[in-house]
This record gives sequence, C-alpha cells and structure tokens, in this order.
Amino acid sequence: MIIKTDQNEIQNFLADASNFKGNCDAVYFPDNADEIQSIVIEANKNKTPVTIAGNGTGLTGARVPKGGVVISTERLNKILEINEEKKYAILQPAVILNDFQKILKEKKLFYPPDPTEGNSFIGANVATNASGAKTFKYGPTRDYVLEIKLILPNGELLNLKRGNVFAKDYKLELTTESKNKIEILIPDFIMPETKHAAGYYCKKNMDAVDLFIGSEGTLGIIYEIKFKLLDFPEAILSSVVFFKTELETLKFIEEARQLSRNNESEINALALEYFDHHSLKFMSEDYPQIPASAKAAVWFEQDYNSGNENIIFESWMNLIYKY
Repeated sequence: MIIKTDQNEIQNFLADASNFKGNCDAVYFPDNADEIQSIVIEANKNKTPVTIAGNGTGLTGARVPKGGVVISTERLNKILEINEEKKYAILQPAVILNDFQKILKEKKLFYPPDPTEGNSFIGANVATNASGAKTFKYGPTRDYVLEIKLILPNGELLNLKRGNVFAKDYKLELTTESKNKIEILIPDFIMPETKHAAGYYCKKNMDAVDLFIGSEGTLGIIYEIKFKLLDFPEAILSSVVFFKTELETLKFIEEARQLSRNNESEINALALEYFDHHSLKFMSEDYPQIPASAKAAVWFEQDYNSGNENIIFESWMNLIYKY
C-alpha cells in the first residue's frame, strides 16, 4: 500500500470536476480489501474522517475531503471475470467505464446503463447509481448490480447478493462476514417514481443491495461488484431531428415516449434527448450544419436488426413527418 502525505503530491485528490476544493492529511492507495479494512478500523478508532475517491469526474464535490484522510480506489482496477455464457462480469471498483465497454464490445456484450462520463470508475457508478442516455430504455446502474462486496465504517466485511436479503416491512437485518448482526430501521417515506439522486434508496420490503447503491460511499466502501450484462445490439439507428417550434418538439417527444412504452409499437427508443434553442445556438459554432431556423431538436437512438430494420425506419419517419 502507498501512503502520500506531501501536499504537493496529493493536490489532485483535493478537488474534482466540480472545482470544489478541500484538504486532507494523507491519501491512501490500498491494493486489496484487507488494506482498506485496516485503514477504516484505524480511522474509526481515532475518529478520523474518511473520504473515498474515485477518478475525480464527479460534478458535485462528493470525493473532495474536508479534513481527515482519503482512500483512493485507483489500484483496485482489475476485471476479475467476464462470463460470456451467463452474461455477467465481476470487477474491482477502479475499472474505467470506457475500458470495460470496449472489452465487452469485443465479446459482443453490453453494459446497458452506459453512464455519461466514460472516464469514471465503475465503483463510482454504483456509488452514485449513475445513468446515461440509454437509461431511458435500460434503466440506471441499480438495475444491473447483482452483487456487491463492501467494507462497513466499522471495518467489517459485508457481501450482499441481489435477491438474498430483504427488509421486513421497514426493518432490515444484515449479517456481516464475521456473523455479526446489524439492524437498520428504514425511513418510511414515498420515494419519487422517477430516477433521482437525493438521499438513500428507501422502500418497504426492499432488497438490501439497493440501500448501498447510490449511497455515495457513506455507508460502506465497495471493493467488488458483479454486474448483469446484455448482448450487444446488432445495429443502432441514431438521428437528430430539428423542429421549427418548441411545441412541435415537445409533442414529438411525448408521443415517442408513449410509443416506446407500448409493447405493440415498433418504436422503442434507447435514448431520447431534447435540445432547446439556447442549446442549439451554443453548439452552432462547432456544428454549422444546424439549421438557423431551428428552434429545438431531438436526438434519439434505437437498436434494430436485419429482420426489423425497414419497419423501424419507416415508423420513425412517419412520426417525424407528423410533426
């Protein structure tokens, strides 16, 4: 394990992409779970604040320390297994998303959440329940986490498999690897139906795995994750459509959303994103082909294959001409 205390050497860990700045006494670079465990136990004993650092791509200052020590996960960067037959992968937390996706593509596999920041660590994707453009169809990171291994704030190890441990109403009981029991009372409140990042995931009879996904490292340090994978799409239709009015654009989006949720429709968008007039104006210098008369635009994607290519293209063209 490497430990750095020279302030000149740890400046990169005192800020992230948000430009929020902090301070700490030391940065630890553990090589395995045992080393993380020893750091956490010592910090817990001395009441030393601990901040977990991913790759610094976040825009909220979540990895920026305010005193104490930082644990960088960057040396835990191995892909431990990719099972092509059963379609799962086991990774350490510092595997870079882009690298993972490239390897999967070579094997004709696909990690569906595909969060926006390709240089992020996969563990940070879990810690933030990250999502991207394809979340419209496939859902966020949470939907693809099968198992996580964590180190709790007291240094105990916890292994959680989806489908194995559930809350009873609002009471959750966890059993650590050392067989200690931890009881958690889950707050009783109604969560928004849409994906969000405010607070912990709390639901009646919830799967224990979901409490830690999106918890930003505040409940435990993830050191291994097992993900569900899908087959890589045979082909993807990608298009940008420009509109003369914002009202037409919004009507197009609404109908495309409804059709994508209709099992009988040929339209089933992977991604569906809206650009207003200000966004188009901002991009026009780099993309001069944007029509000057356009007031808004929509970018959409849909996967297809040789068997349904024509009907999917035709369905989208009919919807485009409608507006």
